[in-house]
Amino acid sequence: MILKGTPEVHHIPWGFTTRLRPGPNADGELQPETLVLTEEGSFCPLLGASSRGELSLGPALELYEKDAGGVRRAFQRPLGTTSSDPVFVPSTLSVFFCGGHAVYRLHGDNTVELVAGHPTEAGDEDGVGTNARMHVPVYLSTGSGRGGQQEGDLYSLVGEINDRVVRLELPAAWQVEPSGIAAGEVAGAGAGAGEQRVRVTTLPFSAPDEAWGLTHVTWGGPYGSLVLATSTALHRLTLGGEGPGEGGAPAPPAPAPVLLAGREGEEGHVDGRGEQARFQDICGLTVDNSGNILLADSGHGTTVVRQVTPDGTATTLGEVDARYQRPAILPNGYLALSRKDPPSLLVLDLGLKPTPLLPPAPPAPVGPPRRTLHADMGALLDAQPDGTADLILVVGGRRLPVHRAILIARCDYFRSQLEGGFADGAAPELSLPDANPAAFELLLRFVYTGAVDIPPALAPAVAELADRLLLPELCSDAQAVVLSGVSAETVVGSLLWAERLGASFLGLLSSLKAWYLKHHEEVRREAGASLERLCVESPKLMLELMDGAIARAAKRQRTA
Repeated sequence: MILKGTPEVHHIPWGFTTRLRPGPNADGELQPETLVLTEEGSFCPLLGASSRGELSLGPALELYEKDAGGVRRAFQRPLGTTSSDPVFVPSTLSVFFCGGHAVYRLHGDNTVELVAGHPTEAGDEDGVGTNARMHVPVYLSTGSGRGGQQEGDLYSLVGEINDRVVRLELPAAWQVEPSGIAAGEVAGAGAGAGEQRVRVTTLPFSAPDEAWGLTHVTWGGPYGSLVLATSTALHRLTLGGEGPGEGGAPAPPAPAPVLLAGREGEEGHVDGRGEQARFQDICGLTVDNSGNILLADSGHGTTVVRQVTPDGTATTLGEVDARYQRPAILPNGYLALSRKDPPSLLVLDLGLKPTPLLPPAPPAPVGPPRRTLHADMGALLDAQPDGTADLILVVGGRRLPVHRAILIARCDYFRSQLEGGFADGAAPELSLPDANPAAFELLLRFVYTGAVDIPPALAPAVAELADRLLLPELCSDAQAVVLSGVSAETVVGSLLWAERLGASFLGLLSSLKAWYLKHHEEVRREAGASLERLCVESPKLMLELMDGAIARAAKRQRTA
């Protein structure tokens, strides 16, 4: 499954991460959001990354500067710098990423702040916050904090040939307690008292060779280990000796990295254990839930996906015909990799298990579970028929027991039908003969619970039905699903559909027009027949789009 470079992925995808943000439900339960970071500093949501189905890229997030003096100022990366390697740190509910010679923090409210180094000033100076200097930090990775209980430190390769590792100690004031993480206390992350700056320290060793990958694993010591990848070998560095010595004494030297798999300077694609294994050109590492390392091993126009277990045994999992790098495991278990030329994403279903985003849940308290209105109302709907319903809805031949009072309180259409003076308002049954049964079941769940997951295939039917039954919030949610799944093959049909439905769909129609103008050449190339349909069914819309495409092309020529 490959997502080729479209205008949304016009720049090189230079890393993946999945963060947690409060969802739309009233209880604020945390929901995963997978982000793709491009080299020019845009974060684009990877829609569908939490389910095993089709994937698509959403529009880039609108990012703002943190603490801009009360002004909502758009975040701009310094000219000449590139962004890469985002990583989510659950204990801070934040994403950290590299930019130029610096490291930034992306907060849950999509504000960005510089936390270490200077984006355009290279150097080799340990220090605190923006006083530190680094040379192009890359392959940012998260590891255990001082107590080994929460992820609280970051590690990065630095230097002209990526031969050194720095540790970025995150302030304790940024940490959220595990109970707060589970509750989604985004506002509390980083709001505590105490030191608010990152401390940058160079670890006292050098990589065996120019390194092309870095990741943290939980095995090998009380604080885990770092695994460094050169082109042809993996080396493991046990953590724990780089902290302050006892009583303030100088820290003991960190142990030297030890060979885990492969051999320096000897290329090949050979499975085996330890020095028996051979790698061609390693370009990125990630770790699964079992502590196994997944890596992209490129060479001779192909990329071989390899797995290395903690004992150093290398196994080939698959091969693709192109050079890909920077692997990451998505929440759905897919392995995602990025390609530089042309910019594209590769997604492989290898049945992997990602590392959990949250720490293990504490033991369940004795007594009944916490009750929520959302869950109780959903349970009430699922329990039907249980003798409590006082109305039957007949939809497409299906008979659905429901509660009259809930429908009246939650939906203006049902209020008008059931208490608005209609002759059949007190009848025990109400028919909706023209409603799509599958779409209506989703609508009914929204009426009871206030939220529903809308499959892309049913989104148009749900949007139409929600508009007809006077549920504008659900109609808007369904339209957003339609927009997120638009493609060159479907955009014309969606445009004609939205135009036909009128006023409630004008916002979607405008967004679909904008999407078409960005993808005009792609639509002409891959779905030219649909343009003939557009010309026949809506000549006025066709002319508007053609005029817009011509104007857009002329503007690009003027600014080229």
